[in-house]
Amino acid sequence: MCMQLDVIASLLSGRLVRERIGPAMLSAVQSQMGAVEINFDDVQNIFDTGGAKGLSKDSVEKISKIIITSDNNVDASGEKVSCSVCLQDFQIGETVRSLPHCHHMFHQPCIDKWLIRHGSCPLCRRDL
Repeated sequence: MCMQLDVIASLLSGRLVRERIGPAMLSAVQSQMGAVEINFDDVQNIFDTGGAKGLSKDSVEKISKIIITSDNNVDASGEKVSCSVCLQDFQIGETVRSLPHCHHMFHQPCIDKWLIRHGSCPLCRRDL
């Protein structure tokens, strides 16, 4: 009976999981991960629409930049405008890129990295 109480107490405290099952699971996962090497850059993007591939750095640099002011930092509904890549609100005085055609705005580092790989707007997926 004492042994059963010890097992129940171990289960309730999580000790059994930490001491017995945890290391075994960790070891199993590590061995499985070691058996398969994945290069995530080679894995096809499941969201790829087959549109334009990435732009050159020179082409990205030519995309217009605008400064956020009190006139352009809110949308039509009165909500603060934010970068849909990092989800952070734009701050007044910040310089952002406004994409041609769709005019969606993004922080420069966020959109530059995206455009070099994809060549389309991450929000509406329109090719540039």
